[in-house]
Parts: sequence; structure tokens; C-alpha cells
Amino acid sequence: MSAPAKLIRWTFYALFFAVPLIFLPNTSELFEFNKIILTYILTTVIAAAWAIDCILQKRLVFKRTLLDWPLLIFLISQFLSLWFSISPHVSWHGYYSRWNGGLVSLIAYSILYWSYVTYMDHKSTLRTLHIAVGTAILISLWGIAEHFGIDAHRWVQDVATRVFSTLGQPNWLAAYLVALIFIPTTQILTTQKPFKLILLYSYTLILFLTLLYTKSRSGLLAFGISSVVFWTIYFFRLGQLEIRSIRNFALVSGLIILLTLVTSNPISEIIFTKTVAPPADKVQGPALEVGGTESANIRKIVWTGAVRIWRSSTKNFFLGTGPETFAFAYYSHRPLEHNSTSEWELLYNKAHNEFLNYLSNTGLLGLLSYLVLLGFMSWVFIKNFRNSNLALALFCGWLSLSVTNFWGFSVVITQIFLFLFPAMASSLNQESSKTTQYKPSRISSIQWLLLFISSSSALFLFYSIIRYFVADVKLASGQYSMRAFSTTQDPQYLIDSYQSLSQAYNLNSSEPAISSDLSLASAFMAVSLPASASAEVSHFTQIALASSQASILGNPRHPNYFKTRSRMFLIFAAADPKYYTSADEALAQAALISPTDPRIPFNRGLIALYAGRPNDADRFFDQTLRLRPAFAPQVQSQLSQFASSSAKIGP
Repeated sequence: MSAPAKLIRWTFYALFFAVPLIFLPNTSELFEFNKIILTYILTTVIAAAWAIDCILQKRLVFKRTLLDWPLLIFLISQFLSLWFSISPHVSWHGYYSRWNGGLVSLIAYSILYWSYVTYMDHKSTLRTLHIAVGTAILISLWGIAEHFGIDAHRWVQDVATRVFSTLGQPNWLAAYLVALIFIPTTQILTTQKPFKLILLYSYTLILFLTLLYTKSRSGLLAFGISSVVFWTIYFFRLGQLEIRSIRNFALVSGLIILLTLVTSNPISEIIFTKTVAPPADKVQGPALEVGGTESANIRKIVWTGAVRIWRSSTKNFFLGTGPETFAFAYYSHRPLEHNSTSEWELLYNKAHNEFLNYLSNTGLLGLLSYLVLLGFMSWVFIKNFRNSNLALALFCGWLSLSVTNFWGFSVVITQIFLFLFPAMASSLNQESSKTTQYKPSRISSIQWLLLFISSSSALFLFYSIIRYFVADVKLASGQYSMRAFSTTQDPQYLIDSYQSLSQAYNLNSSEPAISSDLSLASAFMAVSLPASASAEVSHFTQIALASSQASILGNPRHPNYFKTRSRMFLIFAAADPKYYTSADEALAQAALISPTDPRIPFNRGLIALYAGRPNDADRFFDQTLRLRPAFAPQVQSQLSQFASSSAKIGP
């Protein structure tokens, strides 16, 4: 086996070990950002090694599979949607704070699939599965410790009630665990060594106990459906009932049922009609992630918005608004009923249904190509699990992803599983190395040139990924300092924030999320200086205006960037009232994008009050109350405060 082929195998081992584990405290998003960055780095290593191997062997090293054309058609549909996207930047990179689902990530997952089926065989796949399960055990042990409060002091969420370990969210952890839990279960059925059986039973129960501690309804539902499929196919393949198989089934099922009954989880709470109120001082998270009665109502509203996006135009019907654009496409089609929920002001960056997400983002062509891809993936499993219990376990874990995705959305590690589990099922039937033995030979001039191009391309990709990562670290630092400044009014925090955000912008000037935050820091810097420092004031003012304009040009369909622009003008208006007009104009643009958002007319009413336009203020407040009647106390409070302050400064 060639050195590049060995590197590819070890990189896959690193992928299944490190991606689920990694999270860092100094990035803007602790979990998904770091997982996608690591995935890109490892994918670059694999792609570069693959290219080098082809160059050295003087041939295309590639294994044809059943999924080649479905996967290529799926990528083409995503590219077409990106070409007509309302935000090509977001459709390419993914929505900032999620990333998974952008075209770059889908290309990376596809490269991982093709390289896996080309270079991995039965032995290396078994090692990969052992690493994946071992990593899941480590993550589960931490999740169990989390349930007993080991890191409760580090999170604002009530992590002891619903654990998320190193995945970042209970439903994501649940989806990850269910995808892997059938691997040790199926090994129980073929193992006779007592010590190994004890280990395998322990692994299965540890994974399931952690699943219970997530209290994820979608995870438990996925486990239930996949379990029925697993045992049905297993016994059907046997052809006849065997005492040993029945005993294993009864023991596994009995232990799982026992754990379910003695542990606090959604199933036991239904059985024993137990309702537990969450601690009032702990953040539980969005209703769609926490669950409950209201989550069903909110999910119905968000799904309605997703369908409205799809039906809003011919282009959207066939190609959608663009990959990963739901976060801001939803605002234009946001149902008015959303204002009656507790999450009326929450930004939904996903449709909380992977299939509706594809429908609204990539249209009918995108959804159909995705469903066709899933269909062909299913056939790959069917062809391989006839004689392999491990392939059956992979199929049931893969199937569970569609269940959890139906009630939520994919994340980096579950998307890796979605693409690579079919590759692993195929590789289990490959007994020997798929690559011919490499015989070193003299490297020609053209090979040296190609090696130089491949290596240079890989180095450039590494540089770009690291630059993107460092920019986010600077963004996170700037956001932290800005929050500290807002709390303490310590000017040093403001200076630190401006410097960090300026560095982030210099590293990644095309990202609207960075330029938008920089505009606020620059505006605060401008108004914090004395009037005598006119040159410095003008300098920071120009930076604020330019960076705000950059965020709008980078994504003119996101109302939040217009809201930030309005806030920037309000900062300037504290020193010069002429900026009230510009602040209102920015909100007027936001209102065109998000017509059912009651916060926008409410803020326009406040601006009208302080700009001396009471009639306009009344009109905006009336509009606010039509959109959200529950806003009445806030409106009355603002009117009373303004009347009181006006009386104090009156004649």
C-alpha cells in the first residue's frame, strides 16, 4: 500500500475520533464551527493524498459505485440553487453559526464518500467502527457525568436535566448516539466470549442511558423505529428462531425497558404521568429543541413558513431560495401566528425539518435529488446487509438519521454518518486492499509539476481554512468585549472589541456577520471621543458607515443587518439628531423584508418619538399592536416615559 493510501486511512480514523469530540471556548460558536473546520482540514488532507497517489501511480485511483450518479446529480442541484440564490455567499459557506449544509460542506462530504469507498476495506472499516463506538462511549461517559452536575457551573443551559456532552445540543447528541448504538448490539449476536459480551452489553447500555439523559423525543422515536427494523430484518434473515438469538433479544430489550422505566425521560414521564417543572433560573433552550406542547405549535408555524417560501415563486418552486438561506428567507413568509408564541423574536436558521429545509432552500429539484440519493443509499445497504449484521446495524443507524432529521436538522457529525455509512457498508465486503500495490518508480518531470500543483493547492486550502478560523476567534473576542463594555461601560473593553473586530474583518472581509458587528464597535468609538478629536471621529464614523454598508451588500436579504445599521445610526444620533432619519430608513428596509416582525414598527415608533414626530409614533405603535397585542404594556411604558421626560424639559 502506498504512503498516501495509508495517510488517507489514518485520516479517516482521526475524522471519526476527533470531530465528535472537538469543541473550543474561544470561537463564536463552540461546537459546530470547530467540527466543520476540522472536517475541512481532514478532507483537504484526504483529497491531497488522493491526488498525490494518483500522480505517483500514473492512473486515476477511483472505485465506481452505485451512488456516483445520484451523488453527482444531488451536487448539481445544489449548485443550480446556489447560482440563483438570494445570497450566494451564505449558500456557499453555509449560514454563519451553522455552516453545515452550504455547498462547500456538501462537496467535502462527497469527497469523503468517494475516497472512503476507494481506499477503505473490511479490516480498516472494522477499525473505523471500533474508533467510532469507542469515541461515542467517551462522549456518553461525559454525558452521564454531566447529568450528575460535573460541568453544570459552566453552562447557562440546565445541562444536568438534558445533557449534550461534546455535541452542543441534546437532540444532536441523541441523533449521534442512535446512529451508533446498533453496532455493539449486533456484535452481541455473534459473540460467545463472556468478557466481550459483558463489554458489548455495557457499551449498549451506556449509549442508551445517555440517550435517555438527553430527553430527546426525536432521538427516542428514531431509536424505537430503527429497533423495530433491526430486529425484524435480523429474525427474518435467520429463517428460524434460535434460542440464543431469542435470549439475546430478550436480554437487550429487557435491559433497555428497565432503564427506560427507572430513568426520568419522556417515555417514563408519560407512563407515570410525571411532570417536572424545569428550574426557573436555568435556560432550557428554544421550544423546538426542548419539546412540549408549544413546540408542536411552533413547529407547525415554522413548517408553514417553509412551504410558503417554496410556493412563493416559480424559481423558488424549482430551485428554492438557495442552500442554507432559510434563516432570512423565512422572515418574508413568516406567519403572523408566530407572534403569539413565546419564541416570536427567535431567529430560526433552519426549518426544523431537513426535508422542508431542502424544499424551501433548494426547491423541488433539490428535494427530489436528495430523496433519490437516500433511495440509492438504502439500496446499497440492502445489497450488503444480506450477509452482514454490521451492515444491518449501519443501515438502522443511518435510517435513524432521517427520523431525527424529520423533527430537526442535520449537523456536521450526523451528516458525515449519512454520507459515510453507505460507504462503510460497501467496504465491509471488500476483504483486501482496494488499491494495487504501489511500486516506487522514477518520478518524471510532469509528475513533479503535478505534485507541486497538488501540494500548493492543499497548502492554499489549509491557509484559507486557518484564516477563516482565526477570523472567527477574533470575532468571538470582539463580541465578548462588546458585551463587557455594554455591562460595565469600561472604555478599555470597547477598544479591545474594536481591535478584535477590525482584525476579524481584515481576515474575512466578505462575511457580513463580522462587518455588521464592526459597524457598531466603530460607531461607539466615534461617539466616545471628544469633539475636539474631529479627525479621529470622522475616521471611526467612516469605518462604521463602510462596514455597515458592506454587511448590507454582502447579504441584502437579512433584516438583522438593517436592524444593526439602524442601531448604529441611533448611536450617532445621541450626538447628532439628524441620524434619526437614517435609523428609521434602515428599519423601513428591514420592514420590507420582515413585514410581520412587531419589533420593527415598535422601534420605529420610539425613533419617531425622539425625533419629534408623535403622529408617526402613534401610527407605528398601532401597527405594533396589530402584529402583537401582547406588546401593549411596552408601548404604554414607552409613551409614559416619553411624556414624563417631555414634561420635565417643557416650558
